[in-house]
Formats: sequence, structure tokens, C-alpha cells
Amino acid sequence: MKKLLCAFLVLIMMTALVLPATALTPQEAWDAVNRSLLAGAPINDSYPGGNIMASFWVWQDGEIVLYEYSRGYGFDDPQHTWSGTKAVLGVLTGIAIHRGYIEHEHQYVIDFFPDAVIRPGQEDKKDMTVHHLLTMTSGLPSRLWHPNALRQMFVRADAGLTSFLAPQITVPGEAFHYCQGGPATQALVGVIERATGQNLYDFARYHLFDPLSMDSITWTRTQSGSPVGGFGLYISPRDWFTFGQLHLQDGVWNGRRLLPNGWIAALTPEGGYIDRDFANRHRLYWVNNTDAGWSIRASGMRGNHLNMLIEHNTMVVRIGRHMGYLHAVEWFFSESGLLRPRCWLYIN
Repeated sequence: MKKLLCAFLVLIMMTALVLPATALTPQEAWDAVNRSLLAGAPINDSYPGGNIMASFWVWQDGEIVLYEYSRGYGFDDPQHTWSGTKAVLGVLTGIAIHRGYIEHEHQYVIDFFPDAVIRPGQEDKKDMTVHHLLTMTSGLPSRLWHPNALRQMFVRADAGLTSFLAPQITVPGEAFHYCQGGPATQALVGVIERATGQNLYDFARYHLFDPLSMDSITWTRTQSGSPVGGFGLYISPRDWFTFGQLHLQDGVWNGRRLLPNGWIAALTPEGGYIDRDFANRHRLYWVNNTDAGWSIRASGMRGNHLNMLIEHNTMVVRIGRHMGYLHAVEWFFSESGLLRPRCWLYIN
């Protein structure tokens, strides 16, 4: 009898191992993402910070399965992603590594700026790596209201070099500083441009946007012509889903690998632990441990997000009603103490 019972238990365990995980319904997918963002509030309630949701779409297995949208927020209408731009910058870094322009993510940043003159007291800058820029641990100024750093970044002819030379706040690797869009992300733009010999926008168009037929893209640039690394990318929900599909396919598109092996797996923290329902920055994404498993999120101000539930082959795009772009830029400049006419940002 004991042998029969043991055999029965083994059979149950083996059956459990081969059965696929329970599929998410579209509503369950939305609820899981929505709960992590809104702490259980109804979908039409305010997003933290006073942002109201305008539209959302749930994508599963190649098609839209649930949606709700308001006037002016259509599926093909480009929206400003704000800090969601950083996720695209991260993917472009991965592409540059895969194609050999950058040796690996632990290569020293100073390798790309041999003309950099390191000031006395800033010698720790020589230890900064591409990995530090990807993980926001570079020690460079990270806030838009760092007047000295931001002013130089936007008015100098080489925004990447200027950003790398910005005064260190901490030693590279010592501490995490969330970067809104200052030198800590712009230096990574400079690394890719120096490594490839191309403007970042042109590199992105050739290696990412065109291969994936993402044709809604525009990207805000500084006076030097370099795209802004921390914000400024405009993209339609349709193209957000295409970008997310690259993640669901482990960095492979039409049978061709665009990202290094293991790049997507590395987006979730090593060891697989983060406090549930607490948003965490990892690399240039937010990572959430939701009721439906890990959500990898390209996250922008005012409630603009691409959420990827990779283990369920599911994505959710959320668009928030937000203040106009020019109003936000004026706010950035007023916070940093800069005069807007000297630091014009333009869209291309």
C-alpha cells in the first residue's frame, strides 16, 4: 500500500512539472500590473503624483486582448515616454556590446574618452565602467536640478564628454542614484556614440527602429545633436509593443540575435528577490514582483509605462494624461536655475 501511495505521489509531481503554468486572463494581467502601480486603486483613479490614466492596452500572444482609451490617446499616436527612454538606451547599449563596438559592460568608460582631462580629486572617475552607467551607480550627477552639471551638458558641443567630466557625487559603484536625465545617463549616450562613430539616433534607427519597423519614433536632442539619454523619446503604443516583443523573444528578431545571450535574463535581479509591490530600479528598467511574476517595466513620468510579463508572453502599455511637453521642459529649467533660451531642446 505504501509503495502504491508513493508511486501515486510521484506521478502527481511529474504531472505538475510538465503541465504549463496557468495562463493569465487579460484582466488578470492588467490587475497584476495595475496593482503594483496603483496599490489596488481602480483603473480610472489617479496615478501617484496626480496623474490620471488615459489609455491602456493588454497584449497576449500576438494580439490586443483588452483595452480602454480616451480621446487623443490612440494606438498609433506617439506619446512622450519620459524616463521610459532609458530602457531604449539600455537596449542600444546591449546592441553595441553584441556587435562588438563595446567589449563588455565592465569596460572602463574612460576608454571611450581618451581626450578627457581628469581634474584633481576626481581620479575615481577612471574606475567608472559601462555597467555603472547601466545600473545608475556611476556616481555622476543624476538630478535635473544639478545646475552646474545640467548647464554644461546642454550647451557644450560634446554632451557625452561633458557629462563624463561632471563632478563626481560618489565613488563609482558605491551607491545607487536614480537618474532623471542628467549626466549619469547622458554619459552613456556619449559612450555609444564614441564607440560606434555614429549619432545615437542614427545608430538606433539602423540597428533597432528600422529592423523592428518602429516608424513612430522621434527623439529630443541637445544643442550638440545627441539625443537626450534620460527622457525625450516619443513612441506609439504599437511600437512600444514591438519593442517589448524583442524582450519576450530573448533579444532575437526574425531569427537574428540583436542582444547578447543572457541580456534579458539579467534584467531581473540576481537571486530573484525584491519586496513584492515595491518598484525597484534595475539596470535602466523598473522591476516589480507582481502577483503574475516579474514585471519588467520601461517606466516614465506621469504614468506612461510598458510592462512586460515575460514568463506569460504578456505586455501591458499604460498611457497617462500628463502635462504638455513644453510645460514640463520649462519646469525642468526652472528647477535647475537655467535660462531656457541658452539650452534649447528640440525634437527630431
